[in-house]
Amino acid sequence: MLTEQEIMNNAFKEMQFHEDSMAKKYACMSDEINDPKIKQMLKGMEQGSRNNFKTLSETMSKFSIV
Repeated sequence: MLTEQEIMNNAFKEMQFHEDSMAKKYACMSDEINDPKIKQMLKGMEQGSRNNFKTLSETMSKFSIV
């Protein structure tokens, strides 16, 4: 049985992994797209995922999650 702390650790790490994966996916897609509007949209989505990743990292630090 996992403790509440372990469950929280796992959830944060999973969210962080998801945001990193999405940022990489958006970056890859924007490199393959020629339409400037879609490229800009994907770059914005990539930046959003990177911001979410950073926020998660900061929150994890506050909770001593490594």
